[in-house]
Parts: sequence; structure tokens; C-alpha cells
Amino acid sequence: MKKMIKSIRKRDEAVAGIVVAVMIVGLVLAIISIIQTIYIPKWMESREAEHMGVVSNQFSNLKYTIDTQIALRENMPVSSSITLGSRELGFFMSNKAFGRLALISNGWAHRIVRYAGDTFEDNYGILRYTSENAYFLNQIYNYEIGGIVLNQTEGAVFIIKPEFSVLYNASTRVANLSFTCIDLVPNDEKTSISGYGTYPVRTEYISMTNTTITSVKTFAVITPFSSIWYTFLNTTLSDANLVQNTDYTITKTSNQVTITFNAPPLNAANLYLRKIQIAAQITPGWSD
Repeated sequence: MKKMIKSIRKRDEAVAGIVVAVMIVGLVLAIISIIQTIYIPKWMESREAEHMGVVSNQFSNLKYTIDTQIALRENMPVSSSITLGSRELGFFMSNKAFGRLALISNGWAHRIVRYAGDTFEDNYGILRYTSENAYFLNQIYNYEIGGIVLNQTEGAVFIIKPEFSVLYNASTRVANLSFTCIDLVPNDEKTSISGYGTYPVRTEYISMTNTTITSVKTFAVITPFSSIWYTFLNTTLSDANLVQNTDYTITKTSNQVTITFNAPPLNAANLYLRKIQIAAQITPGWSD
């Protein structure tokens, strides 16, 4: 009888040990599941948001590099780094964040009309970064004609505005506009790259051209970010004491903003246009 009781007790202890082991495994799996479904997405979203901040700083550094090259006017290539994405976590299931960097030859344009048949048009190359995030909202960064645009779900905004200014002489009723446009010219055939690593963007000063266009009737910019360009141009004109719908009218479509200068009351609107060409390459090495 005592042997039977001992045998039953041993069996109960064995079953209890198995139950405890199963409970511990279940608890561990539950904890891992909670971490995987609740905390990992938050950690990865934070990591991708941090990476977007890095890209913003890198685009600002790129602008600083190009501005320095323009000021020195030296034909010497300089590299600026852009990080396309971020890695996944090494100890839990997560996804990498990827990105794409592209030089777009005709990414921005302007059209200047003095009168019917007298039109001055030009296209400019831009640099665009497009994120492919798995957790954080996707963003687009554009370096266009010297300014930096951030575009995301909530809309677009200028991080750094282009160089555009207006001086208005109320006594002569003459408006003088000054506009600096930087054209990124691809230096080789490969104009885009995708992935998650860090890649150099090499730039080199080429040339600067100054053009004076007198008696401008209409001035239009062609851009996918017409809303922020509308606000930027309109604010600059208003700050110079020009009156909207009197001295000028401004309209926008989905991809164009057009300013029409009204004469009278204006006697003239003149545009001093500076075009600067910068060779750009987004792959390692430099093609001469």
C-alpha cells in the first residue's frame, strides 16, 4: 500500500512539473507575443522617424555643400552622404526600411512671358529621396533649385526656401524680382539607387549664368508642389508692398503657379534670373 502511494505521489509530482513547464513556456510565449505585437512596432516606428530626421539633416548638409561650392566657384567634386533606410532589429521579427534616391532631369521648370511670341522657358534637375517605411509614415525630400521640400501625408512644406526676392519702387511703380535657380545635372547614366545603406552624393560646380528679362507679363513655375509655391511667391510679393489683384494676380493648378503683372498700375516688372549648374552623381566613384 505504501509503495502504491509513493508511486502515485511521484506521478503527481511529474505531472505537476510538466504543467509548470508548460505554464512557463506559455508565459514566455505570451510575453514575446506582447513585445512583438505592441512594442516592436513602436520601437521600429521610432527608429524610422529618427532616420527621417537624419535624412532631413543630410539634405540640409547637401545644400550647405552646394552653396559653398557656388561661393568658391571651384571645379572640385565634394561628397555628401544620404542614408536610404534603416535595418531591422536583430533579435525580433521586424522589417527593414528602404529608400530611393533619384536625380530627375526635368523635375522643375519656369516659363516667363513678355508678350505673345516672346517666351523664356527652362527646365531644372532636382534630387528626390523617397522613403519606403514599414512603420512610420512615408516622406519625400526634394532638393529643387536651391530649396528643400518635405512632402508627406499632411502636405508639403519648405524646410529651406529658394532664393527669391522682390524690390518694389512705389514712386516709379517698378517691381524688380531676383531669382536664383540651381540646376542639378546628372554626371553619369545611372540616376537612381535603392536600398537601405548610406551612399555618397557627389556634386561639382559647373557654371553660372545671369539673365535680365525686362517687362515681364507673366511668370510661371511648374512643380508638383504648387500649393507651397503659391504661398511662398504670394507672400514674397505681398511683403514687398505689391497688392494682390491690383498690382498682380496669382493663380495655381495642380502642377503650376502663374503670376500675372498688371500694367497699369505697374509700369514694369523686371526679372534678374541667375542659373547655376551643378554636376551631380549618386553612385560611388566619379565620372569625368
